[in-house]
Order: sequence, then C-alpha cells, then structure tokens
Amino acid sequence: MKKYILKDKKALLIISIFTILVSILTVIAPIYVGKIIDNFIELSYKEFIINLIILVTLYVVIYIFSILQVKFLSKMIARIQKEVREDLFLKINNIKIKEIDKIEYGNILNQFSIDIENISNGIIQGLPKIISGIVIVIFSIIVMLKINIKMSAILIIVAPVMYFISRWITKNTNIFFKDRANVIAKLNNNVEEFITYQNTVKNFNYEEVAERNFDKLNIELYKTGVKAGFYSALTNPATRLVSNTGYVITGIIGVILMLNGEITIGGITTFLMYTSIFTRPFNEITAILSELQTAFASSKRIDKFLNSEDEKFEATKKHIIKGSIEFKNVDFSYTKEPFIKNFNLKVEVGEKVAIVGKTGAGKTTIVNLLMRFYEIDKGNIYIDGTNIKDISIKELRENIGIVLQDTKLFTDTVKENIAYGLKDISEDEIKKVAKLAKADSFIEKLPNKYETIINNEMLSEGEIQLITIARVMLRNPSILILDEATSNVDLITENKIQQSMLELMKGKTTFIIAHRLSTIQKADRILYLENGNIVEQGTHEELLSKKGKYFDLYTNQL
Repeated sequence: MKKYILKDKKALLIISIFTILVSILTVIAPIYVGKIIDNFIELSYKEFIINLIILVTLYVVIYIFSILQVKFLSKMIARIQKEVREDLFLKINNIKIKEIDKIEYGNILNQFSIDIENISNGIIQGLPKIISGIVIVIFSIIVMLKINIKMSAILIIVAPVMYFISRWITKNTNIFFKDRANVIAKLNNNVEEFITYQNTVKNFNYEEVAERNFDKLNIELYKTGVKAGFYSALTNPATRLVSNTGYVITGIIGVILMLNGEITIGGITTFLMYTSIFTRPFNEITAILSELQTAFASSKRIDKFLNSEDEKFEATKKHIIKGSIEFKNVDFSYTKEPFIKNFNLKVEVGEKVAIVGKTGAGKTTIVNLLMRFYEIDKGNIYIDGTNIKDISIKELRENIGIVLQDTKLFTDTVKENIAYGLKDISEDEIKKVAKLAKADSFIEKLPNKYETIINNEMLSEGEIQLITIARVMLRNPSILILDEATSNVDLITENKIQQSMLELMKGKTTFIIAHRLSTIQKADRILYLENGNIVEQGTHEELLSKKGKYFDLYTNQL
C-alpha cells in the first residue's frame, strides 16, 4: 500500500503543508481573541480593530487552507482507490487458479469495497489527523506555557487522563463490536439460506422452525448491539466529563490568578479556548489508532493477494496444435500429501477418452493439469510432442474447449455470451452454432432473441448449458473437455446434444468426464480412476467383460 500513497509525492507534500498550516493557525487564532477582549476593556479601539482584522483573516485563511487540504486529500483518496481496484481486477485475471481456490470469494469481494474503504478511512485520512494532532499539541503547549504555567499544568495532566479513559472504553467496545459482527455474519448467512432454499423450506414445512432460528439470532444481535452501542456512546460523555472538569478548574484558577494580577480576562478566554483545542487530539487519538489498525489489517490482506503467484503468459513461438496428448510420470498434490503419483497416459489425435470414477478420484484434476489451472509437481505433459510449459498459456487454452457441469452466464446479450472472448464474429456464425447446440429453439422465443440481455436467473440450467456448449462450438478448438456437460439437461435434450457433439468431436481429441455412464458408451476408450490412478481402461464392452470396478459402477447405475 506504501507505493500507492507515495506515488504522488507532490500531492502528499501539499496535503502535509496545508495540514500543518491549518493546525498552526488554529493554535495562533485564540491569542488574538484574548487581545481583542483586552483591547475592548482597555478602550484601545485602534488595536481592537487591527487584532479583529487579523483574527478574521486567520479564520478565512484557515477555511481556505482546509478546503484545499480536503480537495487534494479527496483527489488522492479517489486515485488510490481507483488504482487499487484496477490492480485487484488485473490480479484476478493473472493469478493462478490454485491461489484463488485458497481464498473465499467473499473475502476477495470485500477487498474491492470494505478493505479499500478501511484504508481510506484509516491510513489516508488518519495520517493527516495524527500530523494535525501532534502539531496542535506541541504549539498549544508552547503558547499556553507563555500565557500561564500554572493553568498549563492542569491541562497537561487532564489530557492523558482523557486519553486513557477513551482507550479503556474503546478496548471494551471493540470486544462487543467483534461479537456483534460475528452474530451479523450468522444472521446474514441464515437469511441468505432462507431465501436461496425457499423451495426446500416450503416443501418441508420448515417456515416456523426457520422463523424461530431467525428470532434467536435476531435477539442475540439485539443484546450484543445494545452492549456495543452503549460502550461506544460512553466515549464522548466520559471524555467530556474530564474535559469539562478541567475546563471548570482552569476557569476558577484563572479567575484567582486574575484577581492577583497574574493574568488578564483576555488571557483567561484564550486559555479556555486552548482547553478545547489542546484536548481534542487526545479525544480523537484512540479512534484514529483503532481505524489505523483496521486499515493496516486491510492493507495486509490486499498486499498478500496482490503478491500471490501469477500465471506466466510467456510468449513463445506459434504452435499448430493437432491434439495428441501424453502424461508422462506425472506427480501432483493439492497439499503435502501426494494425490496423483507417476501418472501415465497417451491419447492419440481425434481419440475420444472417457474418464469415470467415484467422487474425488481425480477426474477433474487431470483436466486442470492439462489446462495448467494447476502446475504438476513432477513429470511432464506433452501436446503433439511439445511440453505444455513451452506453449504459452493463452495459446494452450485457445486450443482447448471446456464445458463444465456448473456453468454460469454473464449479464449480457445472448449473442455476446455465445461469442464470449472472440472478436469479429458474425451473427450468422453465432446462429449456426446455436442451432447445432439445439439452443436456437428457446433463444428465438426470447423478447429480443439474440439481442436479449440474459442472466443466470432468467434461464433454466439446461438452457444455460446449451448456450455454453454453443460457445465452445464457436471456438472450434482442437481439444475438447466435457466435464459432466449434459448433466443439467433432460434426457430428450441430452440425446439431441449428443448428436451435435458427435459432429463437433469429429477429428478432435476429446476428454469426457461423466457420472451418467450412458453418455460415454461410444467413447474410444474409458478410463476408471481411483485415488488419482488408472485402475482399468478399455472400451465399454471390454470393461464390462472384465467384471471389475467399471462393471460394478455400471450395474449399480442400472
């Protein structure tokens, strides 16, 4: 975060100068208030007018400098927020998927909003307050000691008392606010589940239980909210009590000193103004430090994310990918424990290979390694005899089309969703693949057909999958990966898609990951995976005749 703040050193210097000037002038102004009062009492009208003009000028200058400080600070905050958001978004484009998988999506989204806001409130706005507070305290002490040492001693004792009271209250307040935040998180999660799973709630007549659970959390939130709010509200009254006590004591001592001829009425007035000016930073310091701690925590989260490992989109010579694939002695692990060990597989150009196995067997992992979503620990993967590490990631993925089980659309037109990531694609080409994917029948019924803006809520899961399949067809890649591609569509639609897929797969190397074994019976080869290893392979008929793992899986499905 340091680089963002120090990037525009000129603006930072200007903000610091205006902050210091405003603070110094704020300390100087009360001196002239005292002089004006003394001039009026002594009937020295000429000096009264001169000091009045000086005082008005000071407050006008303070006002102008404050506006300029706020202007430059606001511009700096907006710039930093903009640059951090840009870098975060760019990072998401470049970060390795394995790094993304380690972080909850909610935490990443929070970096775009809450964390950036915390940094703005804490570091960027808090530092000027600290500079201002230091300047005010130092200059106030100097001026007050010159006016009267005895009265100064009272304020110098009162200020730390205010600080420690404020700190004690804030410390206890933070505990209750943390409890409150945890309960809010539980409550939000409860409400989200209640809304998301409304069909299930109503189907099982769970409304009353859900209401009781919500009421329980709501009451808990009420109780923690009362405690947090009460302690939070104590800060100002408690510090004001100490401040007002100091104010009264200072005033009484001032009157006694005035009667002894040690100070004038103007001097007392000036000093009473310093009571407010001098103690204000001590009232604010605890809140500022709390904001800074929050800001530094947010800054660390953002820095950690921005410094995480990127994918390497290295530029290499152009490769014409035909589609032969070889995994050679490949080892891979998600954690310290090995998951795939000494994995070997050869796939010829145009071969259709189905991968089956129980959940967690490693089916999708093999695909992730081929796509370089994850990097292997040992061994090599080759495409057309070239190590995939020698092929740029961009070129590699341009030649691999993938259809996932759980696919989402982008809020955009049907046309843009199908042509996603491609440029200069004609509408005829889009309509052609939509028909091939059997998606045109429902697209033509939409209000604006291919120009209709859609999202995931507007279409069924099957319709979303059909648009995704059309998207892959438009790319016409050399290698296809179908990861449960037809799991979300009905049997009739599935049969239509299978016919389209057979046309699409002609001459293309294809991996078909499936739980529904009826979809893979025509594959050239079926691999049965267990714990990341191939335990059986062959055609559908060959594997059934072996009466092994695949046979058991197939008969269980039947």
